[in-house]
Amino acid sequence: MRSILILLHTPSNAGYAIAPLESTFYKLALALSDGDASKVHFAYKHLRRGLPSVLPPEFRQYTEIDCQSSEASDHLRAQAYIRKHGIDVLFGFDQPVSSPLYKYFRRGGIRRLVSYWGAPMSSPNNWPIRMAKRARVLLNREGPDHYIFESNGMAELAVMGAGIPRNRVSVVHLGVDTDSFRPEPQEAAYVYETLGIPEHRRVFFYSGHMEPRKGVAVLMKAANYLSAHRQRDDWHLVLCGNKGTESAPYIDMLSSGARERVTFAGYRPDVPGLQRGSYAAIIASTGWDSFPRSGLEMQASGLPLIASDLIGLRESVEDGVSGFLFPVGNAEALADIMALLLDDPSRRAVLSRQARARVERAFTIQGQLASLIKVVRTACC
Repeated sequence: MRSILILLHTPSNAGYAIAPLESTFYKLALALSDGDASKVHFAYKHLRRGLPSVLPPEFRQYTEIDCQSSEASDHLRAQAYIRKHGIDVLFGFDQPVSSPLYKYFRRGGIRRLVSYWGAPMSSPNNWPIRMAKRARVLLNREGPDHYIFESNGMAELAVMGAGIPRNRVSVVHLGVDTDSFRPEPQEAAYVYETLGIPEHRRVFFYSGHMEPRKGVAVLMKAANYLSAHRQRDDWHLVLCGNKGTESAPYIDMLSSGARERVTFAGYRPDVPGLQRGSYAAIIASTGWDSFPRSGLEMQASGLPLIASDLIGLRESVEDGVSGFLFPVGNAEALADIMALLLDDPSRRAVLSRQARARVERAFTIQGQLASLIKVVRTACC
């Protein structure tokens, strides 16, 4: 390898979900370049938000490549940049099977193109459609040479839905910062003091987007069920990630009894601190969910994870060991698991230790990076 380009389809400083990957991709590129940063380049849709804050301040080898542009002039500029800097390996984030840009990448000198996916690239398809898609993949000699997915479920959808040959697919699970996300009993009061929650309530924690597929409505229904049918007052639900008025329709779903036990805490930087005092975590997605980093961060913080039984999510938690799975969209089943944990703090403590141990064993940033280096080196040989 002469030089490598890390291509992101987002603007610079796109937000929390992208930042940890940017940092890991930089370390990957540096390792592949034998520590020579002059051989590493980054491309973003645009740099109008400034240079990426997660990369070293002395790093300056950036360019702009808009993956959605249909302008030949944009494509030619990308080709010229690649040729000028002798780049022969491209590692792209969420790069599809085909793109008008690929022809220009290859003409510029790209010898190997690896596409890393942070979301499912397809739904399952029947045999005829899958075979037609596979033929398109095999005939497209300009597209990615290899695909990396964050979960086995996502990889299977690529094979069974998009027709990607199995020998061109690898799985590298996400890793999290186990120093930032960790159990810290002496900091348990933080979530109560910061959000004004009565100390006798156990906090169930959610962090993520508010779009419908993330299942926030299921959380509201579970809150109503706990309040009305089980008549419990020993719980509190904290949700982080809402912006503007996003929480309003969900608050409207709550009964009067449940409303005082649900806090929408907004989009905030102190999530690790809030998690350290929480009792358990919930991801109740009803649509696709890949392999969310938040679920690993919650478990690294010692929180048993209650998650929907979806592809990707079911790889995030070991059912009965580091948390529980429940049927997708079943708010009563979710509420029953919450009640089970409330009634059995000793079992919750065991799950907490096992959740932390599982992340330390299999989902650290260091492990993710080592696996990425191995896969990309193999794909680029």
